[in-house]
Amino acid sequence: MSLNISMLLDGQLSPEQVTTTLGEVAVEALPRDRYSVYVLIGDALRGNSTPDDGFSVRIFERLRRDGVAIEKSFDPLKEY
Repeated sequence: MSLNISMLLDGQLSPEQVTTTLGEVAVEALPRDRYSVYVLIGDALRGNSTPDDGFSVRIFERLRRDGVAIEKSFDPLKEY
């Protein structure tokens, strides 16, 4: 599923695969969470700022807890 979500966001799925993947994202929590995280990571990599209610901060805290190397001073909401 993770690969399909990544490919969806990269525009690499067939129309049928898009329908199936979006259907899973719509009804299942884990694919929906992965979709949200992948979109957030993509935005951060592109330097897009995102209005936030603390969601992205929580995601980055979770990524750090899971062992992803992110500078402690990195602020996902800061305009660079």
